[in-house]
Amino acid sequence: MLGIIPVEAVLDMLSVDAQDTDEGDGLYVRDVLATKRASGHYSELLDEVRANGMELPIMIREFRGNPWLTDGHHRVAVAVDLGMTHLVWTDMPLDVSDEPFNPMMRPA
Repeated sequence: MLGIIPVEAVLDMLSVDAQDTDEGDGLYVRDVLATKRASGHYSELLDEVRANGMELPIMIREFRGNPWLTDGHHRVAVAVDLGMTHLVWTDMPLDVSDEPFNPMMRPA
C-alpha cells in the first residue's frame, strides 16, 4: 500500500530507532531526529532531496495496534528541515534478514 501522510503525524509515531537516542527514553520519531541529523550522510541526503525531491517513501508498519516508523527517519528529518508538509509512505514487506529479531520489521 502507498499513501500520503502529514509530516506532523509521523513525528508523533513510535520509532524503532528510539533506542538510538542519547537520552535513552525517546519513544517517538521526533525524539530521534537530532541523532539522524548528526549522521555522516545526512547533509548529502538533504542536498539530494533539495535538488531532486524525495525519491523513496518512508515505511510505516503497525505493531500491537500502533503505527511505527520502521524506515525513513533521515528522510523525515530532511522533510522537517526543508519545510515539507507531507510524505509518501508504504507498508511493503521487508527482507526479514535485515532485522530478524525485530517483530516490527517482519512482513504483515
